[in-house]
Amino acid sequence: MGTPIIVLVIVMVGLMSKGSESSSSALPPVVKGLSYNFYSTSCPKLEAIVRGHLANVFKQDITQSAGLLRLHFHDCFVQGCDGSVLLDGSASGPSEQNAPPNLSLRPEAFQIINDLRALVQRTCGRTVSCADLTALAARDSVYLVMITEYIILPLPIYFVSIICLHLINISLIKNKTSNK
Repeated sequence: MGTPIIVLVIVMVGLMSKGSESSSSALPPVVKGLSYNFYSTSCPKLEAIVRGHLANVFKQDITQSAGLLRLHFHDCFVQGCDGSVLLDGSASGPSEQNAPPNLSLRPEAFQIINDLRALVQRTCGRTVSCADLTALAARDSVYLVMITEYIILPLPIYFVSIICLHLINISLIKNKTSNK
């Protein structure tokens, strides 16, 4: 049940990121205080830095894409996308990283965001928020691993699963009887 929802989210984010490469006149208007080019003067190479670093990471391990998307989801889930999932605990309380729902987040995803933060700060200083880095990393993670061709699956997936299990059982029975 959760898999189709995850696939839908990934496709939607990917389509949005593909649209970000088109001309800015094709983009819908944003609410006051938001901008498609917020960092264009303070950190003009921001998106190239993020996408370039992630491309290198995914050459080594493409599954990190899912970890970054999930990290962003967990950051936004409770009180909005504020980067708080990245913070370590303090004397006033434990960190969000130690909250039960976040214990299964990939440590590598946190490390990738830390590496991105260091790269961006080296080029632009401390102008880009960690929340924005996490959002850009999630968006570009989906964009970089998208494929242009995809397999069309018959739906509902539940029935496909039953058919696959049936075929596996037939195969196992055939192998068991042929080995005697």
